[in-house]
Amino acid sequence: RDEASGFCYLNDAVLGILRLRRKFDRILYVDLDLHHGDGVEDAFSFTSKVMTVSLHKFSPGFFPGTGDVSDVGLGKGRYYSVNVPIQDGIQDEKYYHICESVLKEVYIAFNPKAVVLQLGADTIAGDPMCSFNMTPVGIGKCLKYILQWQLATLILGGGGYNLANTARCWTYLTGVILGKTLSSEIPDHEV
Repeated sequence: RDEASGFCYLNDAVLGILRLRRKFDRILYVDLDLHHGDGVEDAFSFTSKVMTVSLHKFSPGFFPGTGDVSDVGLGKGRYYSVNVPIQDGIQDEKYYHICESVLKEVYIAFNPKAVVLQLGADTIAGDPMCSFNMTPVGIGKCLKYILQWQLATLILGGGGYNLANTARCWTYLTGVILGKTLSSEIPDHEV
């Protein structure tokens, strides 16, 4: 909770969860970024009031090198961390199937009262960090699944290192949140 790590100078997800805990008894944190959500998991690894779920790339030498399926939390937080390592090349349908299957069980077992959702555009094909083969539509299906729970939900952005793809992804996801179809064409102009 007290230091920066990796790509995060300030952990907005942890701050959001701490604020939501003032009102809600159980918070579910879902991290759909290419990298393991290690900072949030570490911050809440000893509590049963916050459950963390991270779907991420996990392979030797890939940052942060954490998030093995056996990492499940500690003390009172044991079994309140769920890590789902994903292999390279995954596409929308298989990713959604994994996401839905895991979250369905988590929702039933944990009965969250609010959700903090981190959506990284670094899972999208064409991202220089990415070895997944996802599209914004695939991430959008996961977002729709969570939104249908009709819980208080804080939606945060995450990684994305291809600026045009990141803009297209967030345009699409904003449309999903609003229930509208937005153009994926990005205005190109000089600053």
